[in-house]
Amino acid sequence: MAMTSSSVSNQKLKDKVAIITGSSRGMGRAAAILFAQHGAKVVVNYHGNKEAADQVVKKIEETGGSAIAIQADIGKIADLPRLVDGCIEKFGKLDILYHNAAIHYVCPDLEDVTEGVWDMTYNSIIKGPFFLTKLAIPHLKKSGNGCIIFTSTSSAGTATPADPHYMTAKNAVNALYRILGGWLAPEIRVNCVVPGFVKTDMFRHHPPQMWDVLGSMVPMNRMCTPLDIANAALFLASDDACNITAQEIVVDGGRSSAIPRRNVLPVLQAMKPGVSTYDKQAYGSDNIKEMDVGI
Repeated sequence: MAMTSSSVSNQKLKDKVAIITGSSRGMGRAAAILFAQHGAKVVVNYHGNKEAADQVVKKIEETGGSAIAIQADIGKIADLPRLVDGCIEKFGKLDILYHNAAIHYVCPDLEDVTEGVWDMTYNSIIKGPFFLTKLAIPHLKKSGNGCIIFTSTSSAGTATPADPHYMTAKNAVNALYRILGGWLAPEIRVNCVVPGFVKTDMFRHHPPQMWDVLGSMVPMNRMCTPLDIANAALFLASDDACNITAQEIVVDGGRSSAIPRRNVLPVLQAMKPGVSTYDKQAYGSDNIKEMDVGI
């Protein structure tokens, strides 16, 4: 049985209006549908695929929700007013701005990172969202309970030797949402969702078998789904998070903070049980000596 907006008990976003960038597919699509199920009116933003955006709007309307599709390239400053103005014209207000859109241009070597790739990445991930936020702030303040959500990546937590344009842009996001969280409080809350490996088009350059490998690298033994990320965003957008700002929710199956025991178990099993101590007499200070006490 399909879930409808009226069938969701305790609608967390009842009567709220949300702009979700890049919501014609992937994580944004999942968030648009979930937010609508919880009572929000949704602006479905798309870059070039109008058909996909219209399908999201249709799905929302079929389940009793309300949505509109608006084209805007988040990396182009001139496109941004169209997104906010269209939202206000259609729904009369704005309560939630969810920065989901991004471009991940894969560059295997540093030579592949051209000026054009760098600018395109930064424009879509950090510059565009910043200036879209500025346009949205007056409307979010009028809301009385405005909310902004950014999207980072768990890959930004380490100096990953890959795609420096993308990784540094996402690290800039990690700084920006905290800065804005202090700047805009208490009228507007600003938080961040940090996905890990997610089953979206962003991983389409990997063969299907690689998805299983990626999943095996994290403690939860699977890649995230778009709905996993959408559920975290729903919490941050809702009144359940009314006193949370300048914080992040990491949804990566434990990738960024834990190593799966199954991956290191062969090494652990090969280790000799014991406790090392130091013998001062043999070395003039201490000497290592093993004691068979078990672990």
